[in-house]
Amino acid sequence: MLRPRTTQSPNDAFGPGGRPGVDVSIQSQRSVDGTGNNETDIDLGSAGSTMIRLGDADYTDGIGSIDAGLPNARTISNTLFDQTESVEDPNGYSDFLWAWGQLVDHDITLTPTGTEHADIAVPAGDPDFDPTGTGTVTLSFTRSEVADGTGETVAREQVNDITTYIDGSFIYGSDEATRQSLVDDTGRIVLDDDGFLPLDETGQVMAGDVRAGENVALTSLQTVMAREHNRWVDLIQAQNPGMTGDELFAAARVRVEAVVQAVTYNEFLPKLVGADAIADYTGYDSTIDPSIATEFATAAYRFGHSMLSSSLLRLNADGSSIDAGAIELSDAFFNPDAITENGGIDPILRGLGAQTAQAADTFVVDDVRSFLFGAPGAGGLDLVSLNIQRGRDHGLPDYNDLREAVGLERVTSFDEITSDATIAAKLEALYGNVDSIDAWVGGLAEDAVDGGVLGELFATVVIDQFTRLRDGDRLWSQAVLGDQEADRIWGTTLSDLIERNTDVGILQEDAFTAYARVGGTAGADTLIGSAGEDLVLGGGGNDVLSGGAGTDELHGQDGMDTLNGGAGDDLLVGGRGPDMFVFEADFGDDRIRGLDTGDRIDLSRIASVTSVDDVEVVETADGLVLMVAEEGTITLLGTRFEPNQLDGYLLI
Repeated sequence: MLRPRTTQSPNDAFGPGGRPGVDVSIQSQRSVDGTGNNETDIDLGSAGSTMIRLGDADYTDGIGSIDAGLPNARTISNTLFDQTESVEDPNGYSDFLWAWGQLVDHDITLTPTGTEHADIAVPAGDPDFDPTGTGTVTLSFTRSEVADGTGETVAREQVNDITTYIDGSFIYGSDEATRQSLVDDTGRIVLDDDGFLPLDETGQVMAGDVRAGENVALTSLQTVMAREHNRWVDLIQAQNPGMTGDELFAAARVRVEAVVQAVTYNEFLPKLVGADAIADYTGYDSTIDPSIATEFATAAYRFGHSMLSSSLLRLNADGSSIDAGAIELSDAFFNPDAITENGGIDPILRGLGAQTAQAADTFVVDDVRSFLFGAPGAGGLDLVSLNIQRGRDHGLPDYNDLREAVGLERVTSFDEITSDATIAAKLEALYGNVDSIDAWVGGLAEDAVDGGVLGELFATVVIDQFTRLRDGDRLWSQAVLGDQEADRIWGTTLSDLIERNTDVGILQEDAFTAYARVGGTAGADTLIGSAGEDLVLGGGGNDVLSGGAGTDELHGQDGMDTLNGGAGDDLLVGGRGPDMFVFEADFGDDRIRGLDTGDRIDLSRIASVTSVDDVEVVETADGLVLMVAEEGTITLLGTRFEPNQLDGYLLI
């Protein structure tokens, strides 16, 4: 009997590529606060260190005064950022893009606030904050803490309260007291009986970063990563029962760090700044300063605020909404009950993968532009105004000066910033000249470049920061893990992480691209996808699955299923039972995963295929590739045949 050789599931317990033993002698050598990473400058990148600058500080007195002559922050918000309709990301990226971006942000930067106020005046008659036209309303704003040795005779600088490195500090904390409060004697992260993050005395979630409960999407990802740590402890302990809790913790942590780094650099960043924007890793360089740049933390990496939608989907496994429905974004802040009382993190994670994010642009939904943390007059704030004021508080260079500081050409007209004539005109009306624009505002106004989400300025700043974070980290996972284990763990995707740590079920391979979720029942179903990207799940029974146009994923699951991807480049997974994979003319470049001996590939509907001679067979590293006349290709992932064995699989 023909027995195709198929690679193991990418959700294997030790990650993609099988179950080799873990070299437990390799354990995390990181200090909890980041000190000692650079052996020459032991405080470099540690918690409490001073942020660096890419350009010169811009204070009116050269020390710390905010320029009172700039346009009012709330006026800019109302004029330029008021979003009246949905503007989806043109690449089709999912809500996971901003959610993972926020998770990484909370791993590398936290700027503490001080006591000095610089409240934002609200224009008289503001429809949300001053509808009666008093002209006396202000939005509370507290300036950031001033770094030691600055702000008196030299320009004030800002503090990074957590470790600079991508080291999982959002899970483990950046100080020993926090770490000890989160980790038990067995080396595991403390979770409740339902596998959820514990709550403190105020009812908020406890994690390595104080902002873990900021919104339900972030809390859900925090929970996934805590479970991932415990999963590694379980697996390592099973192979090494004599290890202590501290040893298990350190062995698990170094691998969790690798997972966070892998998802960030393999999936997240290529979508954010372009597929080849960040050079390949060549090793640690002790002369590189990984410190967070103020321009990165205060401007470029705040792109995600414009990608938020007014609500977050909460979905059942079949793609239907849970009974409670979507959660309004304004209700998603610091609200763990919205998770624990509505099916846990699974519905939220499914929703993040199914909803297309808003575009990174100068439009921000009112849920954070007027209702952040409450209604106007009842604690509500404007995130846009806060971002603009924070840039001024931190003395950011203006847009044009920052462009010049990072090696880009200065612009000389507003229409050089954006191809949108309306946005250019509003910028000109607000600022008057191109040398006065706030960096965060100008950066968001730019057209996206290099197939990414960000414009030229923000992409340049982000590429610089993430290159330094990697190359200036002596304990980077690719430097400390063995090559084989590093390669294996670096094959982990966000979908892998979620599938093996939750009951979400199947997610699309690329969680960062939105796929509409179409699920079947326990019986026989006919499921048809849309013109976009679909994740079609047969469930039980003998199902008929059609992807339609777009790049789709079809999973037959149980039963004798028929799968037809349609146009586009599709992934077809039959699942359990003998399945039929149907192809028609111009079907694209498709892949079949897990082809079994009872499965068949039906090419009978393709007029140009009259015999097996019309199918050219090529062996590749991914598996056998069937080149079907001029119609498309079918890659049989991880499967090898002898040439004379293929005929039994084809129906022509």
